[in-house]
Amino acid sequence: MNRDDLIPSSLKADGSLSELATLQVRHVDAANGMKTGLDRAKPEVAPILAELVEMHDTMADQSARILADHGGEPDPDGSWMSWVHEGVMAARGLFDGVDKDALPGLIDGEKRVLEQARKVLAQDLWSDSERSTLIGQRDRLEAAIARLRHGA
Repeated sequence: MNRDDLIPSSLKADGSLSELATLQVRHVDAANGMKTGLDRAKPEVAPILAELVEMHDTMADQSARILADHGGEPDPDGSWMSWVHEGVMAARGLFDGVDKDALPGLIDGEKRVLEQARKVLAQDLWSDSERSTLIGQRDRLEAAIARLRHGA
C-alpha cells in the first residue's frame, strides 16, 4: 500500500499536513473495520472492540478538527483500507465469530496507527493544545496495545 493512497488529494500538495491526514484516515479505517468485527464478536471480545471503536472514533474527530484548523479537509469515510479491514473482520466472523484469535491482528493494526501518531508528533506544526491532544492519542494507543497484549 502506498501511503499517498491514504491522503486526500487536497492535501497531497501540502506535505506538512499529509502526516496528520494519514493519521486521521487511519483512525477512520480502524474504527470502520472494528465496527464490522463488533457485529460478529464473541462476548469475550465485544467489549474490547467496542472500546477500540470509541477510541478511534474520538481520535478521528480530534485529528479532523486539528486538520481543519490548519486548512486541511478531513476524510470522514476513510480510505480503501476500511473495506479491507471490514472484509477481514467479516471473514473472521463467518464461521465462529470474532474471538481472541483476532487480538494479534488488532495489535498489529494499532501499532501502525501508533507509528503514524509518532510521525505526527515529530512535526513542529502544532500548538500546545494540539500537541497535548496528539500526545493523549499516542498514550491511549500505547495503553490499548498493552491491554491487547494481555488479552484485554
